[in-house]
Amino acid sequence: MLTSIIPEVLQPIAPVLTQYLNPLLSWASQYILQQLVTKHRHHPLIRLHDLLDFSKLEQACANYHETGGPGRPVTHTVPKLLRLLFLRYWHDLSLRRSEEHLCFNSLARWFVGYDLHEPTPDHTTLHRFEVYLYTHHCSLFFNTILSQIDATLDDDHGQIQIGDTFALRACAAMETIIQRLRHSSYQLLRAWESDDPVGYTAAYPQLDSLALFGLKTEKREFFLAREEWQERLRLTVQAIEGLLTLLPPTDQSSSVMQRRQAHLQKIIADELQAVHDTAGAVVAVSFLSAKKRGKFRICSATDPEATIRNHGDNKKDFGYNVSVATTPDFIRAIQADTGSTSDVAPIPDLLTVQSERGDPLPQKLIYDQVAGYGKTAHEVAVASDGQTQLVAYPMPPKKSETFAPEAFALSDDALWLTCPNRRMTNRRYRSGSGDGWTFRFLPAQCLGCPLLLACRGSDKSPTTHRDVFISDYRPNYDQLVAYSQTDDFKLDMRLRPQVERVIAGLVLHNGARYAHFRGQVKVDFQVKMCATVYNARHWLVRLDEIAGRRRRPERRRWELPTPSWA
Repeated sequence: MLTSIIPEVLQPIAPVLTQYLNPLLSWASQYILQQLVTKHRHHPLIRLHDLLDFSKLEQACANYHETGGPGRPVTHTVPKLLRLLFLRYWHDLSLRRSEEHLCFNSLARWFVGYDLHEPTPDHTTLHRFEVYLYTHHCSLFFNTILSQIDATLDDDHGQIQIGDTFALRACAAMETIIQRLRHSSYQLLRAWESDDPVGYTAAYPQLDSLALFGLKTEKREFFLAREEWQERLRLTVQAIEGLLTLLPPTDQSSSVMQRRQAHLQKIIADELQAVHDTAGAVVAVSFLSAKKRGKFRICSATDPEATIRNHGDNKKDFGYNVSVATTPDFIRAIQADTGSTSDVAPIPDLLTVQSERGDPLPQKLIYDQVAGYGKTAHEVAVASDGQTQLVAYPMPPKKSETFAPEAFALSDDALWLTCPNRRMTNRRYRSGSGDGWTFRFLPAQCLGCPLLLACRGSDKSPTTHRDVFISDYRPNYDQLVAYSQTDDFKLDMRLRPQVERVIAGLVLHNGARYAHFRGQVKVDFQVKMCATVYNARHWLVRLDEIAGRRRRPERRRWELPTPSWA
């Protein structure tokens, strides 16, 4: 077969070609690829091939393949899989597209380490390796590449960093409450069937399939009248309560089954309130009030860890809230949390991961006004051991018809509180509803005060005490206010818009807008890989600027064009 495709001019040496086919193919492949690399030596991937050092990653993943036991030798080694995974995020490809790209693209083969005639891995091979990475080494890729960048460039990350958040949309569609209940019930039943087939078979006749999942020909929800929809919801909840009574004890079920059961119970507990009759049957189901609903409500059984990121009436995204700390050049820390996570909650974590990595913490962390609370400034100081100062516009105090706590002066030792009329008290009690102290002014202390109307809302002689809550974080808030009135603060805030350019680069050009995975751990790995690729791209840009091959674009300013005759 091989002899038949050899050109006629080479037929005299056909036996030699056949005998040394593989060495010849390897030589020809290397020759062709070397010609390609030499001709396009300025291509980003060719430059990165020489810059990136994967040895630390290879050592960390050395135990991925079993060694010393029976079986065939490893075909697709860890070094090749690492480079292929980097290539997947460099081009923002799916697993199948990554397989296709490697198979048909010569430059991709050269970068990963395959000759032109060698078989490439299947997408399932890459998937299994990616699962291993986000399970055991979620941050290793990001940290390794960043350390190599730091070894060649200085971006002053120990001086100033800028923080912000953005939305990453979930790889799932939002579901109505009935769809969520049915979908989650189905997942629970499948887990039960897999975990305990005998127990599921015994309980199967007692399950109300019609109430749980309805008929295949039933009306869609949006065609139902309000009363019909409420009746369908009631029947579904009643069937679910019956299902939950049939389940085995949680200590006798698998972790998957326990998780599915917890999801189903959370959906009901966070949103619904059922009314039962004396026999225990569900007679009515209603939604909880907005204040009583759960904050982290499950919006889709497809991805139960994705929630709503609410940034206003027109800024609601279903997915994840991604926090980033960056210099104007490189991303220093990035983290994905469920969408309903507060923007300020991950700020200490962004500093902690840098400290654990051995990086110097920034002297200043610039953030937007959402971080302008004393508590956030305190958490930043604790996480950085006092090395990092939070720079943010302080949140203005809530409007009040009477004197707010900010109108009262706290002594340096935090034991005395002075009112606007210079009357003092050291009578204080630990608050049971917040982190702070409640200072109390007795009625006798307020007699004859000219500020009664502004302080108590009435100018009548006081008969009750006046309580003032002073937060434990009052000194931190005062520091935010004091620094916000300085010229240095204005200079710092001029840097804050640069984080928007970094976020735009992530979401528009590096695949950080839509989730490829389901689950917080997997999505966190995705955003770290997206940040790794962003840093690698910008690394090349900075090297070109230093070498004089590229200039940073100056801000365009419009002016009157000069006439050609002038």
